[in-house]
Amino acid sequence: MASKSVVKQLKLPKLGQIGYVVKDVDKTVSYYRDTLGVRPWMMLEERPTRCIEKGREVNPLMRIALAYMGSVQVELIQVIEGETIHLNHPADSPWRIHHLGFMIQGINKRLDACRKLGIDVLQRGTIKDIGFTVDYAYLDTLEQAGVIIELIQWRVGAFPLPTNKLTFNILCLAGSGSFLKGRVVK
Repeated sequence: MASKSVVKQLKLPKLGQIGYVVKDVDKTVSYYRDTLGVRPWMMLEERPTRCIEKGREVNPLMRIALAYMGSVQVELIQVIEGETIHLNHPADSPWRIHHLGFMIQGINKRLDACRKLGIDVLQRGTIKDIGFTVDYAYLDTLEQAGVIIELIQWRVGAFPLPTNKLTFNILCLAGSGSFLKGRVVK
C-alpha cells in the first residue's frame, strides 16, 4: 500500500482503486467473474482525448475493464497500441499492480499541491464518453510509496460526479451498451 506519509502529505481519501496492467482483459475478467464472483464489469476501449506523458503527447489505445470488489474498484488495463507508461512492466509478467487510485475532486488544485511537494506527474489524461469525463493523473511516487498513485476525477460536463460503487452500478445499469461506448459484462 501507499506510504502513510505520502497519503497524509497529499491529503488523500481512502483507497478507491487498484489498477493492474494485463495482457488479456477478457481472460482476466472471466477469471475474476467465474472464480472470484466479481461482477458487473464495465468494458471500455478508450483512447484518451488528451494524454501527456513526461511532457509529450502520447496517443495510446487501451481496453479497460472496471468492477468493484467490496468498496474498492478494480481496473484492468490492456494496451492495444501506442506508447504509454502502462507498458513499463516485466514482459514475462501476465499482470501486476500498476497503481493505487484515489477518487478526488479538484484535480488541478491537487496537482498544484503535488508540484509544491516535489511530486511530478508521469502521465495526465482525459477520457470522454458522451458527456461523462474521467480526468486522471499518474504521480511519480514509486520511490516514496513503492507504487504509482493515480488521482481520478469523474464528472458530467463541468459537474463533479461522485466516484463510488453506487454511481458505478447506476452507470452499468444505464449504460449496458447503450449510451456508453463500452459494454457491461454481468
